[in-house]
Amino acid sequence: MRITLDLPDFTLDDTDPNDPHFNPGLCAGCGNERWGRMARLHGTGWLHTQTDDDTEPTCRQKALDNLQTNPLSAWQTIALHIAKYPSRHDAATIRAVLRHLTNTSQTPN
Repeated sequence: MRITLDLPDFTLDDTDPNDPHFNPGLCAGCGNERWGRMARLHGTGWLHTQTDDDTEPTCRQKALDNLQTNPLSAWQTIALHIAKYPSRHDAATIRAVLRHLTNTSQTPN
């Protein structure tokens, strides 16, 4: 099953507290200050979606690649995203995520 997460990115302004995307702090991926284009991955936090060097992967891409190595974390992240934005997902996707999380959380007797 392929599940697509819509991770819109925003240009953060760390100088104007009245800006709706004012969010100074640190990137959850690299630990550097937040600047430029960023996206929020539920369960992880704000991540850079651009780099100074086009040859390096972004913090968002690194986080998504890391989720592929840990399937349970990936399913939990998808569940958090679905809980935040349920109308963006069809019923089959929601059922699949709930079924998978229920099966993995059951302990053998």
